[in-house]
Amino acid sequence: MPTDLTALSLSHEQAVAALAIQAEVRVVAMALDDLPAELDLLDAVERGRAARFATPQLQRRFIAAHAALRRLLAWASNDDPAALRISADAQGKPVLGDYPHLHFSLSHCAGRALVALGSAPLGVDIEAFIRRDTALLADQILGPAELCRWHSLPPEQQVRALTEAWTGKEALLKACGFGLRVDPVTLELGQGEHVLPGGGRWFLRPLACVPGHAAALAQALPVQPLGLFELKPDRAQGIRLHLLAPSAATA
Repeated sequence: MPTDLTALSLSHEQAVAALAIQAEVRVVAMALDDLPAELDLLDAVERGRAARFATPQLQRRFIAAHAALRRLLAWASNDDPAALRISADAQGKPVLGDYPHLHFSLSHCAGRALVALGSAPLGVDIEAFIRRDTALLADQILGPAELCRWHSLPPEQQVRALTEAWTGKEALLKACGFGLRVDPVTLELGQGEHVLPGGGRWFLRPLACVPGHAAALAQALPVQPLGLFELKPDRAQGIRLHLLAPSAATA
């Protein structure tokens, strides 16, 4: 991901235009500990979930992530973030009832989060590099052929390979709405296009957006261009969207 020196800061009006519903995918990265925890933006369900976290830090990060999601959805729909009705479809996938053509996905890991927005179904996932119990987790994540290839890698490459496989599978399963109802071992990853039985056709792409983490985006086919953004605190307007990489078609 480009450094802050190359990022283009966007005004509120520019953010609305940049995230407006159209045939492109936007992925927004954020550091949750830097963002405001705007509890007043959350609905009763989200507040109830926030209250169940065991520590103040985890609770604050959840609130910051979901408040930021609402801010981004509000920019994309040009609506009030607190008034947006976020619910779940029949498979439990979050949807925006008043804007059914605005698709979104949120993933957070510790203090980092990604939000993906688009005009077609998608899924995003981010995970810190898996550095503990890798052999045990590999048995729970990788299919037989994947596991064989993983064991053949040098130890220094196994951490990244395992985490990338996990984020790729999570992104795909979130995109199609299956979630962890499908055993990730049964999902063998390849390059680019994937066809999931009963789950449609998807394009999977890695995202090199946060140091020390792996991330992936699954998009419904046909593939749409991708723009990368970062959400950062701003003294004047609370938060501000920064353009990191303009929309570009997938190679």
